[in-house]
Amino acid sequence: MHTFHADMLALSVTPGILISACGVVATALYNRLGVILARIRAYHQQKIELLVSPPQHEVVDPHLLLDLLDSQIVAVTAKAKMVQNGLYSLLGAIVAFLLCAVFAGVAMVYEWFGLAALASGLVAVCLFIVGLGWAVREVTNALSPLEEETAYLQALTSQHFLKSQERTKLKIAE
Repeated sequence: MHTFHADMLALSVTPGILISACGVVATALYNRLGVILARIRAYHQQKIELLVSPPQHEVVDPHLLLDLLDSQIVAVTAKAKMVQNGLYSLLGAIVAFLLCAVFAGVAMVYEWFGLAALASGLVAVCLFIVGLGWAVREVTNALSPLEEETAYLQALTSQHFLKSQERTKLKIAE
């Protein structure tokens, strides 16, 4: 009977370690979500400014810029949803690990709670893995909005240089 209690005690401590791991990943995702939300707000502010006072510069097409901003808002919002899904999974894992620890403790008195501890532990591990999967998916897609911005700026730069060359040719021709 002594080894049973020692095993149950070990089972009730193990979820605490995994809760800490979930907490570390959740903290990183919360921070990431904050950065993403700030970026979305910045895009919204840029869009408002563009709608209120369109640029007078002949190189910048306000419609293209609005399209870019809309596309960026959609892409970055999708990233925020991935982070949010990861957080939901990790928070669910923390709850399941807590239940696992409680059930493991109660199993010292009522052995059949050991099955509940095992079941909640398995659910917790699955949720932890799903949360990590969402985090990996978000990291995998992290550069896509930046790549779109870069492509837009390269096209804008090319247009600017072409118009500059045309102006130079006209001045030379005069």
